[in-house]
Amino acid sequence: MATPKILHLKTLNKKSSGFSLIEVMVVLAIMSALLLLGLPRLNRGNNNIKKVIRELAVLGKEVRNQARLKNQTFRIVFRQGPNSAYWIESAQGLVTAKKSNDKLSDEDKKEQAEKSPFKKVEKFFKEERKLPTGLMVKKIETLSTPESKSEGLSYIYFTPEGLVEKSIVQIGNKDTLTWTLIYNPLTGHADIVEKALDLKDVKAQ
Repeated sequence: MATPKILHLKTLNKKSSGFSLIEVMVVLAIMSALLLLGLPRLNRGNNNIKKVIRELAVLGKEVRNQARLKNQTFRIVFRQGPNSAYWIESAQGLVTAKKSNDKLSDEDKKEQAEKSPFKKVEKFFKEERKLPTGLMVKKIETLSTPESKSEGLSYIYFTPEGLVEKSIVQIGNKDTLTWTLIYNPLTGHADIVEKALDLKDVKAQ
């Protein structure tokens, strides 16, 4: 009587070892569903950053043209940080970029802004352009302000002669997604690089 019981246990162990075909198919189906749910988010992030970068590249050309036509100094103003946005300002004649001083008090900064010859230009867009949710201006470097900032206001200047500051603008998210816009000082043309670059990297090229 003992022999049949042993045979029965061996058969049971054989059946319980490994996964059945149905179990494998279920696991694969769940993994596929999770992958498909994640892809739209990834594509949305890439599409958003492409759109923002291309808009800024075109905007640079338009701003440069207006600076030459109106004999004014234009600048793109970037607000960095979580609520990133940008807008356009202009001033009569040639106004050179001044080195920013982050050590100034808020009152001094406000007084400095009130004395500024620059006024907001609504020709390009009436309201400031906010970046899509999840994206931000991560870094801006120019020749006049080589020290990079992660928050606050930064500027890229376009002179009446059609010259642009050598500068880089990094757009991305909190993670690793970062693209770089590189403004050419002579032509105003903006090159787009699908990775993070600093101004020193651009000079070395």
